[in-house]
Amino acid sequence: MNRREVIFRIGGILLAIPASQVLMACGSDSGGSPNSLTFTSSLDDNHTHTVSLQLSDITSPPAAGATETTSLNQSHTHTVTLTETDFASINAGNTVTKTTSEDETPGHVHTHTFDFRKS
Repeated sequence: MNRREVIFRIGGILLAIPASQVLMACGSDSGGSPNSLTFTSSLDDNHTHTVSLQLSDITSPPAAGATETTSLNQSHTHTVTLTETDFASINAGNTVTKTTSEDETPGHVHTHTFDFRKS
């Protein structure tokens, strides 16, 4: 192998590494855990949040429902509450739309909407 071939191969590897990270980030909505599904909120106040639901809660809904906390973005989180019926509906393949709690940061009071659907 000559110097030119070595340079081309190393260059190809250096290009492939960042590309593979981008492609992995665009993968499924499982959030990296095989035991949960991760959902992304609506874009409000110039940002989104994510929330993960455990598959066990979807397939065997908790009688009391659950209140989930979203990801931290722009120095705040929200909560979203799902009932036992909501979880059962998601498990049945329906879309359940929920609005989060309000962020009350002065000048940025807002909510987000999540569409929960098991794919």
